Amino acid sequence: MIFTKKQTKTLIFLVLASFSLFSLAEKENIYQLRIDTNSNWTSIEIRDDAKFVIPPDNQPFEVIAKKGAKSFTISEKRVYFEAYTRGEASFDLYVFSPNQVLGLTICKGSRTSFTTVMTDEGKHKNDSNEPDLCEKAALVLVLH
Repeated sequence: MIFTKKQTKTLIFLVLASFSLFSLAEKENIYQLRIDTNSNWTSIEIRDDAKFVIPPDNQPFEVIAKKGAKSFTISEKRVYFEAYTRGEASFDLYVFSPNQVLGLTICKGSRTSFTTVMTDEGKHKNDSNEPDLCEKAALVLVLH
């Protein structure tokens, strides 16, 4: 099929416009999570169709760990943070979710430590004394 110059320009414009609308819609579903912990390691896993993403435009990404961070790995479904020793640490994560409820599994390094995940609408603190050190949570995300 051969297109005229005008048809080609119109087609290119429509394709670019659809990508722009998709990225605007996708940015509207990015939410910020604040993580605070005193554990020597923390793991946060998403249980539903959401995924971790890089920070949106002009948003800083920082990890604050008073005793130092040993490792920090992030994939679409899981975040793993390890500190050199137990001590206060905090960082922000960004998550893309088509829903306003986010299902998480929050794990921590020891029974006496805690890991808190917060949004503007609520928080969940894993400070349980369970043997497996993991706890399922559901967070309400901010509606824009």
